[in-house]
Amino acid sequence: MLERILELLEKGKSLDEIAKELGVPRDEVAGAMEVLADLGYLERVEAGESPCATCPLKSVCPGSCFRFRGKVYQLPDFRLDGKDRVSKP
Repeated sequence: MLERILELLEKGKSLDEIAKELGVPRDEVAGAMEVLADLGYLERVEAGESPCATCPLKSVCPGSCFRFRGKVYQLPDFRLDGKDRVSKP
């Protein structure tokens, strides 16, 4: 299942789309992505500044409109099959 998740991520599928295609709960896919990150197949992306710092409404907003509490991952530059990933234009 882990390899299939990586394949679907490479195709640009969302967590919900992957869960639906594999017929498993969303939480199971999220857990598998944690395992893939621990194994080095996905890279965790750490959030930098608060989204409020770059928001065009920051001067009038009390700062409670949006707080992203999720996790973000990216695929590294290698593939399971040993082939280089194709560069996107």
